[in-house]
Amino acid sequence: MLKAALISFTLYGYCSLRQQEELYSHDIRLLCLFNGETPSYGTISRFQKECLTPCMEDLFTEFNRYAEQNDPQIDSSVLYLDGTKIEANANKMTFVWTKATQKYLASAWKSLIEICEKLNAWLASNGFPERVSVLRKPDPSYLLELDALFAQLEERAAVKIVTGKGHRKHPLQKLHDDFAQVSVRLLRYAVYEDLADGRNSFSKTDPDATFMHMKYDYYNHTNVFKPGYNIQLGVRSGYIRTVYVSQNCNDIHDFIPAIGTYCEQYGKYPKMVPADAGYGSFENYSWCEEHGIELMMKYSGQNKEQQKITDKNRFRSWAFGRTEEGVPVCPAGHIMEWKRTGVSNAGLYQRKTDYYGCSHCRECPLRSRCTKAKGGRVIQICHELERMKAKVRENMSSDAGHEIMVSRSIQAEGTFGDLKENYRYSRLRRRGLENVKFEVLIVAMGHNIRKLNNRNRMSCPELERYGKLKEQKSEI
Repeated sequence: MLKAALISFTLYGYCSLRQQEELYSHDIRLLCLFNGETPSYGTISRFQKECLTPCMEDLFTEFNRYAEQNDPQIDSSVLYLDGTKIEANANKMTFVWTKATQKYLASAWKSLIEICEKLNAWLASNGFPERVSVLRKPDPSYLLELDALFAQLEERAAVKIVTGKGHRKHPLQKLHDDFAQVSVRLLRYAVYEDLADGRNSFSKTDPDATFMHMKYDYYNHTNVFKPGYNIQLGVRSGYIRTVYVSQNCNDIHDFIPAIGTYCEQYGKYPKMVPADAGYGSFENYSWCEEHGIELMMKYSGQNKEQQKITDKNRFRSWAFGRTEEGVPVCPAGHIMEWKRTGVSNAGLYQRKTDYYGCSHCRECPLRSRCTKAKGGRVIQICHELERMKAKVRENMSSDAGHEIMVSRSIQAEGTFGDLKENYRYSRLRRRGLENVKFEVLIVAMGHNIRKLNNRNRMSCPELERYGKLKEQKSEI
């Protein structure tokens, strides 16, 4: 069954259960594997869900180690990382936003407080000793207690429960009905908060999917959010070496988990991880230096810093001059003064930010173009981050670094292009985070099998030329 599944995903990129059932019934290679028998799609589904899903990551790692032994051109010192958002198997109008849920929850809680106050007034006017709290948090246990209290009071007050038109409801029954409606809302919003689990949104069809902006908008460019997952692929020599599936909308939070997954699989970190500007941050740079990884991730605004300084952009903070100590110099030529140092412990590493101001802003003729702040222009600089950015620019500006970044665009982005365009894998078929991980892993494994098969078919001159290219890149 495993061999048949891998053959199916190798041939078609992604192969559904019905397609596999049809393929197993007429493909002579698969008929030989099954001795002429044809498993149903239900049998295939149970095998993949119960047997393959729990161990798919281990199988993926073992195959990559096998490929290393059979393809000597694979170099594990460099890992090209890239990510993409793939649409989930969920309806587009099933979104639940966390901020809206919190707002509706507060409104329902307010309605419950009003009902409790009316109930206390009714109890006092009818001589009942019970009172309910209006300050207690409406958790499910408290709502059940209130519902039981309403039932007891209706029984003790001999309230006749009526429904339909032409019947006048008792005031206590009205309160009970209003309480039932509010309770349903409160329980629904509590479930929504649990399903969101800190995310800003999720889909009702697939609660593990997060609503994200996609590159391809088939809703006539109406900027509609679509449910999806963030897929991170680490590629080297055309092989997908590691796969990380997340629910984050931003790649910047997936760098450390993705490289950590690679280390868990192969027992070591790569020496270099070239990546685009979506991964450059203080956290990721500090983590790379801690684990001995060269800084090759672009940062936001790096291309702007390489632009020629003109009269339009010279008032940007990145265009300010610097002294030898790294103190900014304003466009008027004044050295800015240190004001204070802020310390942030929000992330994995402590970050210190220096604030610089200028005492010449009040009488400066360029003030109207430089700043609108009453206290003058203020610049925030993290000198540790500036040092790491300089290291990134130094690594990328060399001939070897430029060649690596060009190779990254070919290998990492080319792998996504091969899966999306050549094999039409542009949307996920399974639902749930664990099922999506299995799906992406088996698709990646099929890609690696195709790559290894193509390598084995290469002629000796092609292999020799490929080896020379590899040796040139290994000199970096």
